[in-house]
Amino acid sequence: MAEAAQHTPRPTLLGWFIRDASITVIAAGLLWGMAMWHAAAGSWLSALVCAPIAFILAYALCYIYHEWGHLLGALGSGGSMRTSPYKGILIGTFNIADHTTRQFLALSWGGVLGYLSVASIAVTLYFTQSLGLVGAAFAIGGLAFVVQSLSVDLPQIVKVSMGAEPQATNAAGASGQVILRRTWQSWTLLTLVLLAWNML
Repeated sequence: MAEAAQHTPRPTLLGWFIRDASITVIAAGLLWGMAMWHAAAGSWLSALVCAPIAFILAYALCYIYHEWGHLLGALGSGGSMRTSPYKGILIGTFNIADHTTRQFLALSWGGVLGYLSVASIAVTLYFTQSLGLVGAAFAIGGLAFVVQSLSVDLPQIVKVSMGAEPQATNAAGASGQVILRRTWQSWTLLTLVLLAWNML
């Protein structure tokens, strides 16, 4: 067991970048391939397969770059984050108690900018209509991540900016119960907005 642990490569930012850049390229290729398939087939089966996958890809990419934003925001403000092993999503360990309010806000805004960047690309692809149904599902996945995450992140950012203590604010505003509640609330609102948009 100890010998196996010694052979486990230590995570580096370059290693994480190569891995996540590869995932992004594969996701882009998959989106393009699904868009071509659905455009050629135009069937309910292709729609049933492609739309959920495109939604999940957008959500996953938003999550990946959300965490990159956190990391770069923290490092850019002079903070420190220890990156996780090469499993799942890049998640850095940020000890709020060891950092300033400015560094906490830089970490928070970095995460917001990360997922807004991906969602902006997704929405732009939708409006260019280059990917058809796949592009629409990809855009909705990006928007779903944005509304969910902003409903959790913005209240904390505002409170800390107005003088609240970062550690207590984060503990209260990012609990599993709060995230679950804000998720269904924000997704319900997004669904209503999309339905209204579609009826215009």
